[in-house]
Amino acid sequence: MFKNHILPSIVVRNLYCPECSSGVEFDAGCMVEDNHWILEFDVHLAKGCLRGVRIDSHSISPTFLFDEGYASWNGLTPNELDQRSAERREIIPLAGKNMRLYLAEMKRWGCERAQKLREAGWRKAQRC
Repeated sequence: MFKNHILPSIVVRNLYCPECSSGVEFDAGCMVEDNHWILEFDVHLAKGCLRGVRIDSHSISPTFLFDEGYASWNGLTPNELDQRSAERREIIPLAGKNMRLYLAEMKRWGCERAQKLREAGWRKAQRC
């Protein structure tokens, strides 16, 4: 996800899955870690692009880019959109039978899912 589409996708230099990240030497100057996934950024490029929208270049870091959504997951985890869609498909049929039950179930599911992701240590889940 690229907030407001300000940054080009090449601002993400590398993406390491949990399996691959174990062999990566972590550099906080250009990397952010999220539950054993590592994203490596071209921070210099990001600073240049964000200068045009009046963001102080001193505040721009890998953590800022990820946590503020300028270059982040589309969702709370790398594969959340697919997981979320699959889980919701089980609940959606309730809408045609009992709307009140459907809404209650969606709320319950959403709260439990967010809690589960927080407990698993996902960065973006900590913020919701």
